[in-house]
Amino acid sequence: MQWQNEADVLWYGAVCVQLSTQRVFVQGQAVHLAPMEYCLLCYLLQHQGQILSRRELFLQVWGAPAGLKTRTLDAHVHALRKKLALGGRLETVFRVGYRLRLPAEAGAAPAAAPAGSAKP
Repeated sequence: MQWQNEADVLWYGAVCVQLSTQRVFVQGQAVHLAPMEYCLLCYLLQHQGQILSRRELFLQVWGAPAGLKTRTLDAHVHALRKKLALGGRLETVFRVGYRLRLPAEAGAAPAAAPAGSAKP
């Protein structure tokens, strides 16, 4: 399954994000994310395959240049890995930041669409 960015939906394997409702689904099941987890997920999906520095993530997701020594980002990444079963597909890039692997290299499987959403 290739990642798709339709007008209202972001797909990544079994993960579906409905932007207008800010709802997240894994294999068709709703998953609750904290507000900053949701923002971080959307940013990662929009920049998948790219290595994102900790500084960039703090600036773009939290809107703050500080925090390079805090564990806030690490805790949010850990939560996303666990809640969305991303495992090694959300990689830690040592001393740099994080990278959400492309679906083709991550072996992401096709997903079941949540009720009320269209998926080609």
